[in-house]
Amino acid sequence: MSDKENKSKSPEPSHITTGDYVILMETNDQECESWYYFIRKEGNEDALKHLEEQINKVEWSMEDDLSIFDIDLEHTVSAKTAKEMSKVELNSYSFHRKFDGKLQKIDLGFKKKDKNKRMMEKAFDILGYGQIEDYIDDEDVDAEDLVTDNDSESESDSESDSESDSESDSESKERPKERPKERPKERPKGIPPAVLNSERPGWAKAKGKKKR
Repeated sequence: MSDKENKSKSPEPSHITTGDYVILMETNDQECESWYYFIRKEGNEDALKHLEEQINKVEWSMEDDLSIFDIDLEHTVSAKTAKEMSKVELNSYSFHRKFDGKLQKIDLGFKKKDKNKRMMEKAFDILGYGQIEDYIDDEDVDAEDLVTDNDSESESDSESDSESDSESDSESKERPKERPKERPKERPKGIPPAVLNSERPGWAKAKGKKKR
């Protein structure tokens, strides 16, 4: 299914400009990045509180290539700030993201017998690499922030051309190095199956245009 067909079936974002937003933060050591997910507080209080209670049960630390999570329900930001933060280009893998929709109640599946690392793994399997999008709708994304399949192919062609020219030292010095945009086909340890079994989501494709 093409990007155009996907867009036609998805409702237009609400682009809400008022209200308070809670921040769920994901920090990933493998990517050396932190991603902020701004979630509208109004109407989502119970689901946010439930998520916070589970996150606070874990003693978070960097383990293997797992992400760590934190959430702050006390200090919120405005819709304007959330939107502005979703635009900044500080990361290479993903933008920060703003969600205006209804958050589902998320069960991380913790059990009393679970050790701390096991809880971290469960949280990562459910939330890792932006999977919060599976539990909330109405992401505030502008059309200019999306990259179509054609754009991605053009970037790949450009990269191939650049690699063929790398034999010239003088030319290679003029070109900035680019971070690889695709993950290995083999499953790296700790990456959630849900992420590996699907194409890169829109937010990841959007960030693919940023170069370092």
